[in-house]
Amino acid sequence: MKVFLIIIFWLTNNKTMTISIPCPREDLTRREVELAAYELTKNRVLLSENGVPAAGLQARFPAHH
Repeated sequence: MKVFLIIIFWLTNNKTMTISIPCPREDLTRREVELAAYELTKNRVLLSENGVPAAGLQARFPAHH
C-alpha cells in the first residue's frame, strides 16, 4: 500500500490548496511537517494555478492508497 502525506494550505484569497507527497519518511514528525510548511509559505514557494500564494498550513495527515 502506497502512503502519501497530504498537506492542505490556506491561500491568501481564503481558498485552499492541497499537495500530496508520495512515500514520505516513516519517522516524519508533525513538527517537521509544520516547520517545512512554514518555510514554504514564508518564502512564497507555493502558488495556486492562478498565482495566489499559500498563506499558512490548514491541515496535514498521512493517507494510504
